[in-house]
Amino acid sequence: MSSDNVKYRLQRIQTLNGDQEIVLKQVWAYMLKYFGYELNINNQDIQYRQCFIPSTSTAHFDESHALPTGGLSKSNTRGSINSTKSSASKKKMGLFGSKKASSSASTANQATGSANGSPPANSKRMNQIQTQSSSERYIPVDIPSEVIYSVYAHHYKLAYEYADDFDGSSAAPIGGGGNGGAAGAVGGYNDYNDDANSINSIETFVTAETTLTDYDALPPQIFDSNYKNNNYKQNGGKKAYGGRIGHPNQHQQNNGYQQQQQNGFAGGNQVDIFQSTVNKPLKVNPDSSILQCFSQYNPKDLHQTLQKVQRNDLFDNLILKFIRARKWDHEKALEMFFKSLNWRANEFPSDDWVMEGDSVSYLNGTNQGFIKNFTTEKSWIKGRDKNNNPIFTFQAKKHLTSDSPLPQNQRYAVVTIEWVRLFLREVSESVDTCTIVFDLTGFSLKNADYATIKFLADVFEAHYPETLGFILIHNAPWIFSTVWNIIKNWLDPVVASKIHFTKDAKELSKFIDPTLIPDYLGGDDTTRGYYPIPEPKDEFPPRRKDAEYARLRRERDLLTAKFFETTKRWIESTNPQVSDKYLKDKIDLNIALSSNYIQLDPYIRNPGIYDRDHTLTVGH
Repeated sequence: MSSDNVKYRLQRIQTLNGDQEIVLKQVWAYMLKYFGYELNINNQDIQYRQCFIPSTSTAHFDESHALPTGGLSKSNTRGSINSTKSSASKKKMGLFGSKKASSSASTANQATGSANGSPPANSKRMNQIQTQSSSERYIPVDIPSEVIYSVYAHHYKLAYEYADDFDGSSAAPIGGGGNGGAAGAVGGYNDYNDDANSINSIETFVTAETTLTDYDALPPQIFDSNYKNNNYKQNGGKKAYGGRIGHPNQHQQNNGYQQQQQNGFAGGNQVDIFQSTVNKPLKVNPDSSILQCFSQYNPKDLHQTLQKVQRNDLFDNLILKFIRARKWDHEKALEMFFKSLNWRANEFPSDDWVMEGDSVSYLNGTNQGFIKNFTTEKSWIKGRDKNNNPIFTFQAKKHLTSDSPLPQNQRYAVVTIEWVRLFLREVSESVDTCTIVFDLTGFSLKNADYATIKFLADVFEAHYPETLGFILIHNAPWIFSTVWNIIKNWLDPVVASKIHFTKDAKELSKFIDPTLIPDYLGGDDTTRGYYPIPEPKDEFPPRRKDAEYARLRRERDLLTAKFFETTKRWIESTNPQVSDKYLKDKIDLNIALSSNYIQLDPYIRNPGIYDRDHTLTVGH
């Protein structure tokens, strides 16, 4: 799928300037060290931004190559929350931020998230930059090193071969009859298609005699440091994964990657690397001492969640949302991101909830408050605003606090946000935000659910940052001022800056085309959101697990390990031109992981409302 003509929004992986790329490198450096991946930069140097170099394309990035700013964000409607701010402040406030604001924000915060002063005179990293830059050579990551792969696959048990739905004791995994099993993230349904075309060959599975060693209990072993170079030579010097594609803000899913899939590279070689590493002991030392906030979390919980949270969006852009939310301060961004991963892992299993959807609860008669939120048909996702953001509309008059307890409302809110994420199009359209329309027509105090509103304010600020385009509060009656005086104090300033009050169709049409505004609000759209009743088949993913599912799972493991390996080399690079090549590979791998999830989605996610009404097509 080509994205040659796409202009990407600023401050995404495709449109970073040099200062911003360095912050992203720092964040990834801390993360790799925390999870125990090897990185040739010591803890003393990692805190200094001078110890990272920008790529050629980011150092010379021209913002005119990105999506233009301005437009809607510069005109405030009557009653907009922004209208109370000075004209100087308003110039800085926009959907994507003005050129001046974005560049000055980066410069102003350049010292905020880094250690005071400069690296010490004996800095190993600064010596590397000074002595190795001219001699550094680019070596593409055809196959990840055994060390990187082993940490991911064996120490954290993230390889498909460790999954509950993998059975390597026969030619093909054996499951129960029908689509049984519990909903989960990638994996979780232990059944397979027994069609002859779906049977995997014996060579592609680990045999029953294979010992799956527990890496935590084994002594360290030194791996051959030339492994990755030898693999490159053994592959005939050819890149198994695609080639270079223009400027990093104009990438496409390339023919090299598609050819790799056709040749079975991703599936076959991954099983080989699994078998070649499974019995090799490796001592992994996750480093929770490099930042104070790291010590309170379990690396295995967070790594598992890190793999589950990335779907059809781009891995790096997900992390960049947290970095932007903390104004390019790498320590604050990491603290925020890790806290959010822990929230998903141990408090709100939103990744599991979205895979299960609403059908299981509806058909089994469980989570009745959660389901009541849908059957009242008070909300729907439909259409795009004038900035191309998906629109979520909520009719407040249909929401009664007596209908559902708070935990059920919270689950409804989180599942809905996760469904909205599936509507985003980061690669093909640079759409990574959504717009919410709160329709307050007929609102009364019995509709004022303070606890749920407080939860929403907190969750968007802490766990879904940089997700909102506009928040349109439409047709608010005078009684809402009482509610507003309470809830406005809960809002993060960034969230508050996106709020606009609209009173009629004319003001609403500044944000949404009249053809998409409901006719009862003065627009032209005669349709309504509705609840498509789940059928028994909707209690399971639409595709039964087969050989293609197994191939995609192995491919995902290989792509992830290659992503970490490429990220490592990108961070360590001392040469701007070489760093640039790894950055471009990294963008390709972001897109490949997104494509892989899109293909896995029908195997692992139960059909939700928007699958059943055929308005959602998961893409990128």
